[in-house]
Amino acid sequence: MALHPRTKKEKIGGVGRPAIKWVISALFLIGFNISGFAAYHHKGEIDSAYFLEAYPDKAGTKLDSCAQCHTGGSYDSGGKAVALGSCQWCHYKYGYDAIGNIDDTLNPYGMAYKANGRSSIALRKIEGQDSDADGYSNKTELDALRFPGDGNDDLSKVPAPFRVFSRQLIENLPRHTQLLLMNAHKSTDFYAKYTGVSMEEILQAAGALATATHINVYAPDGFSQYHPMNPDPNPLFYHVRGAYPAAAYHYREAADTAKNKDGWCDYGRVAGMNLENNSRIENKDGLKLMLAYQRDTQYLDAGTLAPNNKLDGEGPFRVVPPQKKPGPPDQRSTARDQRVIWPFDPDADHNAGYSIRTATFVKVEPLPAGTTDIDMREAGWKYVDEGKIVVYGAIHPGPTITFKLDALIETLDSCGAKTYKNLLYKKLLVFEAYAAQKLAKWGNYKAARSILQKGILEHVDGCSTNGGGIDKDDWVTDCELQKKIYWDLHELIVLFGIIV
Repeated sequence: MALHPRTKKEKIGGVGRPAIKWVISALFLIGFNISGFAAYHHKGEIDSAYFLEAYPDKAGTKLDSCAQCHTGGSYDSGGKAVALGSCQWCHYKYGYDAIGNIDDTLNPYGMAYKANGRSSIALRKIEGQDSDADGYSNKTELDALRFPGDGNDDLSKVPAPFRVFSRQLIENLPRHTQLLLMNAHKSTDFYAKYTGVSMEEILQAAGALATATHINVYAPDGFSQYHPMNPDPNPLFYHVRGAYPAAAYHYREAADTAKNKDGWCDYGRVAGMNLENNSRIENKDGLKLMLAYQRDTQYLDAGTLAPNNKLDGEGPFRVVPPQKKPGPPDQRSTARDQRVIWPFDPDADHNAGYSIRTATFVKVEPLPAGTTDIDMREAGWKYVDEGKIVVYGAIHPGPTITFKLDALIETLDSCGAKTYKNLLYKKLLVFEAYAAQKLAKWGNYKAARSILQKGILEHVDGCSTNGGGIDKDDWVTDCELQKKIYWDLHELIVLFGIIV
């Protein structure tokens, strides 16, 4: 899914509202590229083409996105600051009709790109600058897949381990179905049968560490919800592990929106299940905190962003918490007439309000030492379109380590002999990297990390430490290549530290 948030009228390919200029849209991947993810862009905009002309190898990475040149922002709403990501901020500040000032949406890198002529040549001109003043040149950050316009994203930051789950992968996990009441605070209550997987199951599949204490689930509009791993006495904290109390079915015609225009509960398909009032709802595997992809046997419609920057829809995934305190559907809090069978109860369990619609990220806390978080305002919409969800944080870094070791070997092996002091040094570095790769595959992470630290790092550290020059014990003579290898090693060493 591209970072560009779409409304129901503005679809991929530019059909609908006028496309916003100056947006380099695409995807967000946590720190590095993975094959199979393709960007898409606003119809008629030219800047993404210029970027890929200058840096074709960055196609499909997080740099091929709005956040490359655009920044987020915030506005005041009733005395409360509302923070928006780069795409939402561009919609808000520049407008769907493009009548705003585009400069209000650009980060320092975007401003430098514009000032130098808005072309692939302009991008090359500003490579030596440090647009975000974080101590690294734009070129160095681009090579390392860091945003050159974001001072909080530099080579010293190590993205947390992550797994991307497609709906197909999730459907291969043990299926969980539950019929339950979704009790809302201000909107219509409803009964529904959701199908998906338990949250505990998907965390296990992602390799959640034993040290994990809780998760935070995010929607692409930035809304989030906290869930402790184990049961918590706080009635608002819906836990991951374990079952929830069985619930009863509560029906009154006065509450039924299909039978009464003043009703407040949608019984939907449940009304045809011949359930009796106050009868126990039988769920084969009990009630659990779950990640749903179907509601009443139908796949969830993908969420969209309305022009008022509000989320509309609930799919492709929704986190569904059962009531910890089972009860009937109560009247809306906003209803004038509370003289009903089930008036609004402020102490009732309004679980619907704690159910994340269009869930895209599950952060497993605490984040491992040395790793960084995702800017949630810049992430998510890509995965909505692709029907995927990301689990990251305190999970086993094995898959990430494997990927990055493969990339390190490719970097070392693909460089010509002239970038090394001696061809023998190249062969030695490649051999050491292969040895670390084998040890990691065998699960000997401590030995693999030791090889990286003692066998490779000390021979590629001069340009990044000790005043920034090539040391006499450095084997790589190209400073830019040295820096890339050094910071790739830094990421790997941090990742190994999670499990060593």
